[in-house]
Amino acid sequence: MNIKKTKQYYHQLTNEDICDCAYCRNYVKEIRSSYTDLADYLGDLGIDIEKPFEAVPVGPENGIMFYSGVQYVVMGSADDFKETSIGDVSMFITDSHPMTDIQENHFMIEISPIYLKWNGER
Repeated sequence: MNIKKTKQYYHQLTNEDICDCAYCRNYVKEIRSSYTDLADYLGDLGIDIEKPFEAVPVGPENGIMFYSGVQYVVMGSADDFKETSIGDVSMFITDSHPMTDIQENHFMIEISPIYLKWNGER
């Protein structure tokens, strides 16, 4: 795992690089304030919690949006990564994800489950 390169990867991403569907916009808007400990932990790994690579929304129901999984790119080798939980959210390496088109050594992590307030936009 290369935290410096991971930070550089997320620093170069712009809003145009993030999916702009209503579900992803909701995720970006709500995630940091709803999961502060998770945001801090991912930040320590160089990951910007507001820049997911992939999110899988299910719902919404009763004003809550459930994301069954949210994926992030981590640069480097997965050798140093330890699967863990932050509160009720599990964090693990996943091989099931869309193509990244990233040429450098990297891997994908997934966090799950995520429940966020739904702002009602579609």
